[in-house]
Amino acid sequence: MRLQSLNHLIEVVRAVARPQRVQILGSASLLPSHPELGIPGGVLERTTDADFLLEPSSEAIAESLQFAAGRDSAFMSQNGYYVDILRPVIGETLPAGWESRLHRVEGYDNVFSLDPYDLAVVKLMVGREKDLDLLRAMLRLKIVEPDRLRRHYQQTPLGEREAVTAGRNLALVLREFAQP
Repeated sequence: MRLQSLNHLIEVVRAVARPQRVQILGSASLLPSHPELGIPGGVLERTTDADFLLEPSSEAIAESLQFAAGRDSAFMSQNGYYVDILRPVIGETLPAGWESRLHRVEGYDNVFSLDPYDLAVVKLMVGREKDLDLLRAMLRLKIVEPDRLRRHYQQTPLGEREAVTAGRNLALVLREFAQP
């Protein structure tokens, strides 16, 4: 996904839902500050969705946006990308304090993106290969720094299962970036 595509989705969401606040929470949250990730050859080139959390949120708004610009919509068929509207419960799966670390998206007064370190911890918890590939790219491009990522992970309250998965994935990825 390119930054231009993300901006298009932001405009669609704002036009259809008229939210007071828009939060970009998934991998696409990196695009406003790192648009190079979406260009051909970039790690987000093949990303086709952007995850949004809206305030206020309602099922009616989510359904309207799903119909207008969600997966399998005419919008997706025409543009090749779509919006995924998250429910507020998603906040419980994010690192504590994530809302205080959101970054304002330039050009919008009510659109914010997830902090890269919070995104990195989420990717560590999920641990799919594509998530770890994104994390490797974030480290390689110095979007996140290994020691600070380690500290952020250690300061994030996680359940036992999430802590084990994230810790294992962190060790695996950081081992690849260890200085010889």
